[in-house]
Amino acid sequence: MKDHTPTIRSNDEIVRALYHAFSNRNIAAMLELLDENVEWGEPENPFNPAGGTRHGHAGFLEWISIGKREEEIMELLPQRTLTDTDAIAVIGHMKCRAIRTQKTYASDFIHLIVIEKGKIVKFQEFFDTYAAGEAFQ
Repeated sequence: MKDHTPTIRSNDEIVRALYHAFSNRNIAAMLELLDENVEWGEPENPFNPAGGTRHGHAGFLEWISIGKREEEIMELLPQRTLTDTDAIAVIGHMKCRAIRTQKTYASDFIHLIVIEKGKIVKFQEFFDTYAAGEAFQ
């Protein structure tokens, strides 16, 4: 008889699964990790179309759609994690290309990921918005 008890993942496993799904462009797997009311954000930037905060699965899918259309992520290299009871900060480096201008930018980043009851309820990205804005102009 097959056990249908859901597997309980640690917060670290959830975050590793998120980055794995992102690197494989597996949107369905990412959605499985997100709470239906997730808050997904990156800094506001008048030149970066993906900037701002979005809510729920629909908001996340809008962010993904804008990203596919406007920006190529050339490198996303998580390097270190800092863990708290309900949150993980991922520190790393990224390199991206603005598709319209073909300009690249690189930046260190911090992703703050808050997890409740096994689901990501908040993802907030921090990076060099000046460098990104310059690439999009």
